Amino acid sequence: MITDNSYSVPELVNLLKAGDPNAFRQLYDQFASKILNTCKQMYLSHEDAEEVVQEVFLKVWEKRESLDCSLSFNAYLFTIMRFSIFKRSRKQALEIAYKTYQLNYGVRTDCCTEEELAFEDLKGFSEKIINSLPKGQQQIFKLKFTEHLTADEIACKLHLSKRTVENQLYKANKRLKQEFLSNDLVPSDLFFLFLIF
Repeated sequence: MITDNSYSVPELVNLLKAGDPNAFRQLYDQFASKILNTCKQMYLSHEDAEEVVQEVFLKVWEKRESLDCSLSFNAYLFTIMRFSIFKRSRKQALEIAYKTYQLNYGVRTDCCTEEELAFEDLKGFSEKIINSLPKGQQQIFKLKFTEHLTADEIACKLHLSKRTVENQLYKANKRLKQEFLSNDLVPSDLFFLFLIF
């Protein structure tokens, strides 16, 4: 068990992997504020941001035995954070979609059915846009956001340069953003929905 603050992040990760609670505390103290601030920059309320921090570190503790101290712990944390935020955004998007759908179409069914309809509309719209991308962009996009591969992993899998992968992702994101912003069903501040479905 560690008692001082002289350990590097990889050393702390290695100790955490072995179940050291003090290593966990030091990593929490070192990274929690960064995650909290990033969440706030992504327009989460302070309360939601704090919940995301707790979710991230709960996941780290649950998965501690599978940690790899040779990989970037910072990147690992922010990957978990991103998915936590997307999960919350998805819920908020469904609520907004439900209200928008009810307002625009005057459907008078129960709330559950409304949310299902709104979700299916958004999902179908997302899939249609993604499937309209050029084949190369479509393949790279799906590897990134469906299989959650990094740019390096996609480049290796498709025998492309990392720069080519990043360029194709940029073009796909730009196209999708334009499509979402121009569609009346999707509020302008929710253009990132294509990353969720």
